[in-house]
Amino acid sequence: MGLQIVHPESNQRSWVPVEPGETCYLGQLVGVDIATPLEGVRPLPVAAGANNTTNKDIPMGIVVGTNNTASNLVTDSTYGEKIVQVAAGSIYGSTTQFQGVEGPWAKGDPQAYVLIDHIDATTILRAPIRNGAIGTAPSVETTTTGCGGDGINCVTGTCDVATVANFATIYMRTGANMGIYRTMTSASDTTHTWLKAMPNTIAVGDTCVVINGVRPYGPARAYIDAEGVYIDASAALSSNYFIIHVRRLDLSVAGDEYVEFRFDGDNFCATRA
Repeated sequence: MGLQIVHPESNQRSWVPVEPGETCYLGQLVGVDIATPLEGVRPLPVAAGANNTTNKDIPMGIVVGTNNTASNLVTDSTYGEKIVQVAAGSIYGSTTQFQGVEGPWAKGDPQAYVLIDHIDATTILRAPIRNGAIGTAPSVETTTTGCGGDGINCVTGTCDVATVANFATIYMRTGANMGIYRTMTSASDTTHTWLKAMPNTIAVGDTCVVINGVRPYGPARAYIDAEGVYIDASAALSSNYFIIHVRRLDLSVAGDEYVEFRFDGDNFCATRA
């Protein structure tokens, strides 16, 4: 569950403390608050501004481990294994039993740590694509009006969100064009157009998936949820988003849609305007 690194396979790992009062999960994207750098990492906040130019928080890594002991293992029914840091100034309770931390950290410091795989602007990540919640797949829509003979448009039921022109993908799940991807030029949640004709007629009753922001390749837009574990297909992406660069988009399996991408280099510059 959550994000994972697909390239490079060998990467740098380190233990880092969790910010006071924060909860971290395996597979979560974490960072450090740039405006007020506190003691520890936290879930990467959602994007604010185009390419996150308002927040400016920098993606630091993916959580791959915690220092919970086996007897203190805590799981969340939605997100899986987690670790919780006490609030600032709080005394660690008897249930805080942490171990295994390496590096420069004192072994007797009983606070929450996470082991992270570090990322940079060249790291390729794989993220699940979901519709507003980790367990909810992007909607499958049925065509209500076929495209006739030109192969460059169709009308469907209402999709998860209106698309941003030139930053959205339609994927045909069934019908004579099953398996085909197109980048859409339309800005609508029902009426869809693209430039390259599909080879066969889209018939009424064919099904498709429409994903806003994420193109099949190259520069795209993405809204990562507040817990940093999936890309949200229900986001409008008109004002707040990360710019990503897509290596692979796979919408072929319902409930297992994902994208492989790297973050735009600007997201790793703490001093950008």
